Amino acid sequence: MDRTLEEQLDSMIDDDDIDTVDDLVDDSTTARRIDADSILDSLVPNSIDWRGTVGRHPVGSVLIVGLVGYLVGRTKGSTIMSGITAGLSAAMMRQLSDVFEGDFFDY
Repeated sequence: MDRTLEEQLDSMIDDDDIDTVDDLVDDSTTARRIDADSILDSLVPNSIDWRGTVGRHPVGSVLIVGLVGYLVGRTKGSTIMSGITAGLSAAMMRQLSDVFEGDFFDY
């Protein structure tokens, strides 16, 4: 009669369900991962070996990326900053609405 919680849960869940949950968890973690390699692989054509170029010329690559960042910042900086501030203000308003709607201020 005194079964542990783990034994009770194991008796309620089939092995097939566990495999399905594991597959879903594995798929969701890989789908949400965003890194520079995947972004550059989608932007740069496959005929260009950008990894080899960066490996052979690391200083030049950093200088070129810095120059592109500077030029984008000079031309589109105000648009980027307005987008960032809009996103931050929306996140702050969402947090404040959660605080004000909660039980914290109920007397």
